[in-house]
Amino acid sequence: EMRNSEGGVYGVYFNNFGEVVDYKVLLSKTKRNCSGGKTPWDTWVSCEETGSGQCWQVDPTGLKKPQVTKLGGNGGNFESVAVDNRNPSSPVFYVTEDHESGRLIQYTVLPSKNRRPQWDWLHSEQADVKYLVFLDNKRFIWSSNIEEGRISQSLYFRNVEGIDVKNGMLYFVSKKLSMLFVLDLDNGTYTSTSTEGGLLGRGSFYSSPDQIVRNNRGEFLYLTEDGGRNSGVYAIDVAGNRYAIFEAYDDMYRGD
Repeated sequence: EMRNSEGGVYGVYFNNFGEVVDYKVLLSKTKRNCSGGKTPWDTWVSCEETGSGQCWQVDPTGLKKPQVTKLGGNGGNFESVAVDNRNPSSPVFYVTEDHESGRLIQYTVLPSKNRRPQWDWLHSEQADVKYLVFLDNKRFIWSSNIEEGRISQSLYFRNVEGIDVKNGMLYFVSKKLSMLFVLDLDNGTYTSTSTEGGLLGRGSFYSSPDQIVRNNRGEFLYLTEDGGRNSGVYAIDVAGNRYAIFEAYDDMYRGD
């Protein structure tokens, strides 16, 4: 998260024995690179968390030069990316924005026979872009009106951080509200729960939720904590039980 165009993306490469064999600068001269997300074709999207930030597609092999995607539109304080790849010919990308009046973006790739797949999908105008709008405390829609999306975020899910999607369920957290939202993408309904409060395993989670990831089999949702004296990594299972995976108590980690 370096300012003044000192940010970037870097690759650390390992062999089959877990030994570091290479290190590369993959993207440079960007601002406040926060999180991002992996694409189904194994590139990385890096999000700039600044007012006019963009989402860059980065090739870990270094064969392609980094390129600004269409995901971020005219720019924003972008945080994370998740992909619903249930239809590989038309993947759906979700992008979060860490701002009170930001918007949660849905970017659906439109299939085309005249376009090279994968890398180029994020740099084409052939996409359907919509924004998350909550109708009430149970239902949501995707609107093509960006202002509706901004108003909804400011009212219901300010400052969105991490996001993930698994089996038609979209998960994201609001840093400002300390809330976890779970959207049923097929039914247009959602639930929300607080991330605050004590956890099992003698842990605690009283600071802001940050990045999240659902494990491959789907039993656990892992959350990282931003801020506080003992920030850590925590998990919630499918039954709603909460666990502390680890916490950092040394003063050098305070506020991480």
